[in-house]
Amino acid sequence: MSDTVRVTLIFPRELWEEIKRRIPPGERSQVIAQAAERELRRRQRMESVERLRALQQEWRAKYGQLPDSSEEIRWMREERDAELADLR
Repeated sequence: MSDTVRVTLIFPRELWEEIKRRIPPGERSQVIAQAAERELRRRQRMESVERLRALQQEWRAKYGQLPDSSEEIRWMREERDAELADLR
């Protein structure tokens, strides 16, 4: 049994003429399948981004805007570096 299926696709005439001109027979199905796979991955990424945005909005509504912690992290690193310097 084959893992492929035959389908009928409809293309704008101009696009199909360009495909026939640039892609040799025997390679067209593979090229079109690859393009479809790329589009599916792109759409999956967009769905993931949308889910992430919705989650971010939900968290902002629930927890508000969290404070910037970069200064605290810098301070903790300096404290750690000072402790390590004392061990030498």
